[in-house]
Amino acid sequence: MKIFTRIAALFIVACATACSEPPDDTHLQEQVISGFYQQHLKTHTPGIPNADELKQLQPFLSQALFALLSKASETEVKYHAAAEQPVPPLVDGDLFTSLFEGATSFKVDSCESEDNRASCQVKFRHAGANGGGDENWKDKLLLIKENNQWRIDDIEFLGSGQSSQREYLTDTLGSIVQDYN
Repeated sequence: MKIFTRIAALFIVACATACSEPPDDTHLQEQVISGFYQQHLKTHTPGIPNADELKQLQPFLSQALFALLSKASETEVKYHAAAEQPVPPLVDGDLFTSLFEGATSFKVDSCESEDNRASCQVKFRHAGANGGGDENWKDKLLLIKENNQWRIDDIEFLGSGQSSQREYLTDTLGSIVQDYN
């Protein structure tokens, strides 16, 4: 009887394992976006992240976006080192959202996937300080699946004309690398 019970238990475990659904891509995409913005809002550093900040963001970024951010960060360092007098940063304000001041909170609104690419709408809010008005907007994050992991590959700034940047994060970074090297 014990053998029958063990075989039945093994059959149930095998069936549950074989029949279980693979992780939901939308949930995994939301996790990457949430991890990225939680880290970004924790430091809330304006402009191009330095090397240490980039290390904190690397797990959420595609290899291509991380490489471009690294080049832009190196360009910023060289730009400031070559300047004879203090110069403003190459990017003023928040690099990862449409609003110059950045967000104080966010929520993933929706994601659409096709093969190894995804597009996710993210709602942002900037709570006005000292009686200032709140700002609300959406941006679109473009994700890619690398090594079976979802990673942020670009950001499309949709913020109703609020962005001081180009339409896409990679365009902004590419211009910095090209113009200042």
